[in-house]
Amino acid sequence: MIRSPLGLRLDPSRPIKEQIRLAASAGAKGVVFDAAGDLGPDRLSETGRRELRQVLRSVELDLVAVSLPTRRPFDSLEQLEDRLARADRAFALAYELGTRLVLARVGGLPPEADAARREAFTTAVRELGLRADHRGIRFALETGEEPGSVLGPFLGAMGLPSLAASVDPSSLLRQGIDPVAATRELGAWVAHAYANDASGSSRSSGVSHPRGSGFPSGALDWEEYLGALEEINYRGYLTVWPEPEREAGAEFRAIADRLRQF
Repeated sequence: MIRSPLGLRLDPSRPIKEQIRLAASAGAKGVVFDAAGDLGPDRLSETGRRELRQVLRSVELDLVAVSLPTRRPFDSLEQLEDRLARADRAFALAYELGTRLVLARVGGLPPEADAARREAFTTAVRELGLRADHRGIRFALETGEEPGSVLGPFLGAMGLPSLAASVDPSSLLRQGIDPVAATRELGAWVAHAYANDASGSSRSSGVSHPRGSGFPSGALDWEEYLGALEEINYRGYLTVWPEPEREAGAEFRAIADRLRQF
């Protein structure tokens, strides 16, 4: 039985209010959007923030999370303070808009053999976690660069409850990593999960499927994935993240129909 409500991640290149109404009409219960452009913390005025909260309330949608856009990985101390300050403003924005969750791609965990990059990465993620905690936010690292067996122990070693993981099956499958195994390995660190796969994506072609030759390239084993989320007692949102070339409402409804089978 699927207990998680469904959310929709919005396209930062399209008008936000139009997409919020589309999400509601498609049956979503919440949305995720990027803190960028007109929705960036430096551009979204107090009036704009009030209007955004009102639009969400008017169609009875939750703000599931805010996504922090990152242009490069956090494995260098170059301009780190500026990047941390931008993240801090995104944390404050998320809290003000009514969510306690911020998602971000921070780059892959550098290997232990690359001590300088690994130390820089660890320093940056720890500082992000501390700043998130100060703002009342949980900061979830988007998966895709490494398996849960690597990311989970890293998060555990940090010792910060404000850090978490967001499971992205599509990104994992593009790297040949099994989302089912990653979900189980991350366990209680999972604060957010997507309902998507990489089928039909050119970026997954040629990548061996982690669950064997019985699965098409990029395809998610939905039953096992949902079972893994159930095993770890995940009760948060399942967010549909449409491919840019696909119509968001149609893709959301197609995945919702698929999930009803379970």
